Amino acid sequence: MRAINGEDIYPIIFKRKSVRKFEAAPLDEAALQKIRTFLTTLRPLFPEIRTELKFMGADEVKGIFKVNAPHYLAIYSEEKDGYLANAGFLLQQVDLFLPTLNIGSCWQGGPRPTKEFKGADGLEFVILLAFGRPAEELFRNSVSEFKRNPLTSITNISGEDELLEAVRLAPSAVNKQTWYFTRTGDAIHVYAGRGGLIPPQRLKAIDAGIAMCHLWLAAENSGRKAEAVVKDPGSTGAPRDYDYIASMIVK
Repeated sequence: MRAINGEDIYPIIFKRKSVRKFEAAPLDEAALQKIRTFLTTLRPLFPEIRTELKFMGADEVKGIFKVNAPHYLAIYSEEKDGYLANAGFLLQQVDLFLPTLNIGSCWQGGPRPTKEFKGADGLEFVILLAFGRPAEELFRNSVSEFKRNPLTSITNISGEDELLEAVRLAPSAVNKQTWYFTRTGDAIHVYAGRGGLIPPQRLKAIDAGIAMCHLWLAAENSGRKAEAVVKDPGSTGAPRDYDYIASMIVK
């Protein structure tokens, strides 16, 4: 599972931000074509899960907490084990790529496509990413500007700070960081917190996939290989009040 454009998107982890103010004008065709081309290079967490990505305009999306952007990217998926994490993993690659084109983006956990775009070829809608030219600062000035929990609150793994710092900086619904990481041997196990209405459980699973994307890119950046599995024999000891999501084998 090798990253395409990984050298370009990995550094974005350490300065990205969610953009919530966009210019109203749509992107030009050249920029949209670069995005379409990048979508063909995406690496899924679980290749066996069928997905589809669709571009949408502002009038094709509705719902609570919608940011006003000229473009939205929707992901649809088969409902199989790990499909929510897989969707987060895929779309986070796009979230990190867009700033390399001076385009901002923002995850949209509440809004949904309008009725006529509810499904796609038997696939179910999962989540949206809003994007466009930013009408505010595109990047953070330093890592100190991230409001994130310390590593000790999201993992009991020691000796892997380079990998896990990238995970710590991953975006999550209402910035709750409801994931937790443990390890047995070469396998890093990923869990999502259980309980509570905010964020909804489905978003916690998507967030875990986003965090796994950062873990994968960090591993690839350090010259290591990373492969995902839905179930690893060492993943049975879930922390209290956490649900197992998947594992990443890092060697």
